[in-house]
Amino acid sequence: MRVRDTSGTYYWHIPTGTTQWEPPSPLGKVGDSMMSSTMSLETTPCEEPEVRSNQHPNLTEALTSQTCFAVRSLGWVEMSEEDMAPGKSSVAVNNCIRQLSYHKHNLHDTAGIWGEGKDMLMVLENDTMKLIDPLGQTLLHAQPIGSIRVWGVGRDNGRDFAYVARDNLTQVLKCHVFRCDSPAKNIATSLHEMCSKIMMARKASKPGVSRLNSDPGKPVVIPVEEFPAPKNELFQRFHVYYLGNQPVAKPVGMDIVNEALETAMNGRDKNDWTPVSVNVAPATLTILSRQDEEVLSECRVRFLSFMGVGKDVHTFAFIMAEGPHEFTCHMFWCEPNAASLSEAVQAACMLRYQKCLDARPPSLASCLPTPPADSVARRVKKGVQSLLGSFKSYRSGSQSP
Repeated sequence: MRVRDTSGTYYWHIPTGTTQWEPPSPLGKVGDSMMSSTMSLETTPCEEPEVRSNQHPNLTEALTSQTCFAVRSLGWVEMSEEDMAPGKSSVAVNNCIRQLSYHKHNLHDTAGIWGEGKDMLMVLENDTMKLIDPLGQTLLHAQPIGSIRVWGVGRDNGRDFAYVARDNLTQVLKCHVFRCDSPAKNIATSLHEMCSKIMMARKASKPGVSRLNSDPGKPVVIPVEEFPAPKNELFQRFHVYYLGNQPVAKPVGMDIVNEALETAMNGRDKNDWTPVSVNVAPATLTILSRQDEEVLSECRVRFLSFMGVGKDVHTFAFIMAEGPHEFTCHMFWCEPNAASLSEAVQAACMLRYQKCLDARPPSLASCLPTPPADSVARRVKKGVQSLLGSFKSYRSGSQSP
């Protein structure tokens, strides 16, 4: 069956659940190459894009297919709701994968769940993820796919897979980690396809959609609830003091940041600092006046080239690329220190950078021309990579006696 969605056109063999990019042979055999798709750790089933319902004529038959993967449970780690915040969940889940895959976990005894280190089969069937004992064919656990908050593939090992869901009994968020016999991206791809089918099934079940498909020539009054409501971007808010902004010569460098902070600190009295709220979202950094909520500045994370904590741990600054050879440094004073704000901005940068990598297929990445050495894109990319290194250096230095 030929299927077209946001990832492109692929071919799906319904009895086995196998997907492939290449058209099937005339004999009807399904190729061995699985559809490659990189899933971000921030992807959730409820955020899958809507697909037109007329693209899948045999929806009932499609939802009855199943896909099976051989995995080994590495255990689970408890997570908090704060870990699921935008910009944090990707880092938090990847830390859980590292913690359990390198056997450094000592927080929980996972023997009572479904067996740490136990071989099992992960079966994706209908709208449920099932974990089955391969020997006795015993059902160990059943997880509705709609209740999975986050899933993703390990960055260090492509065979590590994890998902986050709330426990039915304790209502605790748990990150379950597995080591797969095959590349874990196959599980992520299958989950993505299954969520697309679930979304198509929900859309096909709406009476308004069925009326449109059955009689396209008849005028239909579409109810208001059919239109999606605007979704506000989630953000973290920090109450700090704004020291102002000033043009700088280079897009990166702690010497540039420290010089700008020193100029701002010496040039204005503390009583003249502006109390502001900094909203850190995955795509934007917004600086608002705390007095009247006036937007003083709105910065796109994609153009943030460098950030750093100054010599005084209360000071924090980041540099934005405003245009070719134009860079602006925004500076802040934080109480009790700048750690929370800097970590939130760092997480937003990491999430944005990861989304850029996930959005570019490997086949296209090799064909794209390399940007000029003095381009803004090259400076911003270099700045993002260097600011992560500088932040790690600061953290290690601040912990030394």
